[in-house]
Amino acid sequence: MITELRRSRRITDYLPILVNAKNASTGTRLAGPFSGRIIDISAHGACLLMSQVMQDSYHVFHSTREDDARILQLSINVPPENTTFTITAHPVWLNLFRQDQIRAFKMGIEFLSNPEDEQLIKLKKAMQVQQKTRSSWWTSHTLTGSGKSVTVYRDAVSPALPA
Repeated sequence: MITELRRSRRITDYLPILVNAKNASTGTRLAGPFSGRIIDISAHGACLLMSQVMQDSYHVFHSTREDDARILQLSINVPPENTTFTITAHPVWLNLFRQDQIRAFKMGIEFLSNPEDEQLIKLKKAMQVQQKTRSSWWTSHTLTGSGKSVTVYRDAVSPALPA
């Protein structure tokens, strides 16, 4: 039996996002935008599905983790009103996603804002509209446990735990 160790409940979704790597001190964009989807989200972080993690020599996971001043800025587009929310985060883990002929990356991120932050509260409320429809679509199009994956935590590599 696997014991759940997360601080907050995850909600399955399928939200479009743009990710930019930025220098938090200067606001300078280092790389991006990378397009992707949020496939699950909580008050403290999210799991992103991304088809690309490199731009020139910048790796959205490894290069961002090299310096604490480097952050990820997520622009989350929430349908049906297409309201855009901007949230900052740090990458925590990276995992290869494989299903049939599809190859992509799943990346775990931790939000830098407090879960009680006004922007996160507004995002949670906006997500509730049509959330079950988006969640059902993602769940019906993926097979749990198919393929093998490797998860990268900070500087270590370990086999991914089953979902």
